[in-house]
Amino acid sequence: MVGALAALAAQVIQGSAAPAGRDSDRAADLAAIEKFHRQDIAATLSRDPGALTELWTDDAVRLGPGVPAEVGKQAIRASNERWSARPGLKVLTYVPETKDLTILDGWAVEWGYFAGSYVESPGGEPKQIRGTRLSVLKKLPDGSWKYFRWMGTPVAAVVAALTASAGRVVQGPAAPAGSDGGRAADLAAIEKLHQQDIAATLSRDPVALTDSWTEDAVRLGLGQPAEVGKPAIRASNERASALPLKVLTYVPETRDFRMIVDGWAVEWRYFTGSYVASPGDAPTQVRGTVLAVLEKLPDGSWKVFRGMGIPE
Repeated sequence: MVGALAALAAQVIQGSAAPAGRDSDRAADLAAIEKFHRQDIAATLSRDPGALTELWTDDAVRLGPGVPAEVGKQAIRASNERWSARPGLKVLTYVPETKDLTILDGWAVEWGYFAGSYVESPGGEPKQIRGTRLSVLKKLPDGSWKYFRWMGTPVAAVVAALTASAGRVVQGPAAPAGSDGGRAADLAAIEKLHQQDIAATLSRDPVALTDSWTEDAVRLGLGQPAEVGKPAIRASNERASALPLKVLTYVPETRDFRMIVDGWAVEWRYFTGSYVASPGDAPTQVRGTVLAVLEKLPDGSWKVFRGMGIPE
């Protein structure tokens, strides 16, 4: 469980995928994404709910620890308004750091870190935060870019604590798995990947756990450094599998799956599971959320290219 579930729930070369087109097109995309980043920083510092909400597509999903998924722009807007209405709260600094940006045809996958500080009331002691983020950006017809899927820590947890008195976020209806369709062979291959993931998690076999990832994969989690590349993921799996715990159950539940471009897909899911740390211990129940970007390989199989998981 510490290996697979926390791993799924826990030198990169920019643009490792095919360029979005001509060099000029790529330069324009990079400039537009950089403009989007500046808008993100300005909106975060201002805490303006309108500006914060305009960073997202209408069908966006924002995921984080301690809060239900915010599905759709309206749910994200409601959460932003509660956060912005918090009296005395002031964001002092917000510095995102992009470690890798992979541009596809009209889509981009980005991961990195962020640091920031805030006070909860005037004259209050500044609190420092640092976290990890994984996002999928979508290019709009006007050439601008917005968040389509986003997962991050620990900002979501901070926002959850500050807005808890306002009630839980109302989650919009999730699209059924495979709602965008796609070729039957691809869907079958992705379902095979899901079944392999379940079997590997239950067995805690480090080789099987590692085989679900591409060679240049990155795995992100809560309170741990990014695992960059398959060897790093393999080493982490081996350390986790050496622990004396036993996985009893692991049940992933895909809430939304999208084929974004040919050979690429993004999905987010919940999972539940249980494990015992050592023989005779009482079972421990776990639940969490995963955001994953999948890549199709030349042999027709699918692997995880970027994955991030957060336990509740």
